[in-house]
Amino acid sequence: MLDGKEINHMPADLDVLKHVQVEYETVPGWETDISKIRKFEELPENCRKYVERIEQLVGVHITYIGVGAGREDIIYRHL
Repeated sequence: MLDGKEINHMPADLDVLKHVQVEYETVPGWETDISKIRKFEELPENCRKYVERIEQLVGVHITYIGVGAGREDIIYRHL
């Protein structure tokens, strides 16, 4: 928020940016190891909800989800 109004962009001016008030959102987590999962439907429910919430916030379908450190540790989601 900037001067009590919601903004949907990152201010380019540092003098403006220092007055921005960040809004945080907390969501439930999960403690299950997801590193071997390769299908979105097999992720823990809270993990799926987290990905879906990010999609809502950014307005873009998330196609790739990293579930580990290796380059093969990816879930590919079709549209």
